[in-house]
Amino acid sequence: MNPKFASSRRIVSLLLLSAVLASCASAPGGPSPDLLQKIESARTRSDHEALSTYYIKQAAAARALAAEHRKMAQSYQGMFAGGRGGASMPAHCNAIVRSQEGIATEYEGMAAAHRQMAEQAKP
Repeated sequence: MNPKFASSRRIVSLLLLSAVLASCASAPGGPSPDLLQKIESARTRSDHEALSTYYIKQAAAARALAAEHRKMAQSYQGMFAGGRGGASMPAHCNAIVRSQEGIATEYEGMAAAHRQMAEQAKP
């Protein structure tokens, strides 16, 4: 195995592990045993493509949740402007927006890493 490829693979693996662990902290129940098995056994192009597709779907779900909370923040802002209270609610929703956008970005990075591994993997 090419030493440069092995080093890159180790770095990507560490980054992926970090991202998975970070996403576990925000996901109820953490990753499924099935997902962990797929990650641990990914060797072929199709294995990595499947993981890339999974992460793209997770990114889309996180962005959808961010959009939902962005709308909620606007609604709460209108309530506060009308004198009905809830001053902290827009800030709460905006914090969720930032968090979910960050999670989406991490998932997109994981998908990109798996696309790269798919290109370098055997068929």
